[in-house]
Amino acid sequence: MSIQQRYRTSMKKVNGDLLTPISIFQRLKGERKFLLESSSKYEGNGRYSFIGVNPRKTYVGNEQRLLDKSHLSNKEYTYEGELIQLIKQVMPRISSHNEYPFTGGGIGYIRALEKPSPELQFHVYDTLVIFDHLTDEIAVFHTNIEAEQAEPNIDALIEQLFTSIDNEEAAYMLHSVEKEQNGHYRAHFTGDALSLYRKMRIEYAAPYMYYVEFDDCTMIGTSKANYIQVRDGTVSAAAIAPEIDRYCAENSVQHTAETKSGSLNPALHAIDAVKGLLPAQGLIGYIGFNGQVDFTTPENTMTIQGNVAHLHTETSDMAPFQSLLKG
Repeated sequence: MSIQQRYRTSMKKVNGDLLTPISIFQRLKGERKFLLESSSKYEGNGRYSFIGVNPRKTYVGNEQRLLDKSHLSNKEYTYEGELIQLIKQVMPRISSHNEYPFTGGGIGYIRALEKPSPELQFHVYDTLVIFDHLTDEIAVFHTNIEAEQAEPNIDALIEQLFTSIDNEEAAYMLHSVEKEQNGHYRAHFTGDALSLYRKMRIEYAAPYMYYVEFDDCTMIGTSKANYIQVRDGTVSAAAIAPEIDRYCAENSVQHTAETKSGSLNPALHAIDAVKGLLPAQGLIGYIGFNGQVDFTTPENTMTIQGNVAHLHTETSDMAPFQSLLKG
């Protein structure tokens, strides 16, 4: 299939029935990789896996100061103010067709890690690989977020995905667990973080599963449900979230046992709802160039920094991580 081009976007689809999200992730070359996937196939977000590498830039926020780091020019810019409001202002906004819920944007977290990690951190990816579990199609989608930016070679990127790699089995060790506080533990870690994630995604499969490489850590984890999502003009939030009425059009809010939803107030941005409904435990997910967002809470999460793995669970003990311990 030829490359489909629209205003500031390019996409090409190919048959991917011989690949998996993990094999795509392993074959992509570069730094700061991420993988978002789900064990609930063909329903909602579970239909797609999103894989990216070499983000265009990174936003890092701490104490009313947001650092904007370009990975191509190596230039840095600093903005002062409330961090989520700053993200709303600086995140590129480029409309694209809605065949996919996410076609590029920021992957990261808001207040989901303990200090001294940044309060907020997002990698901004202008090129994504999207795996459709229903059709076994792969779409490589690029968004030109700067008018003078050179287009990537999408055919060369696709060739990477079908180039065999050495399948040398990597391993990890996770041991010497110490309890820090309720729900928080630390352990000694060595080896390959992706191997640990592959074990985790099997042992604790969930609708939300994530692997993200930041400069200061690698974050992996699983969560059972989304906390807040804005898609196609509709806001939906977990039943435990605060009331969403003030972010919705009048008389549009509906409640079920698990969620509440309504039409996003047209005067607001999706990030306004994220800011207003932010839970104490923080959020992990994406902010799309198309204005759509999807976040979950860090239910069972590991943050790997060097030889230390910080473990967080919403249960009262280590049960969610027991089968992952090695060494």
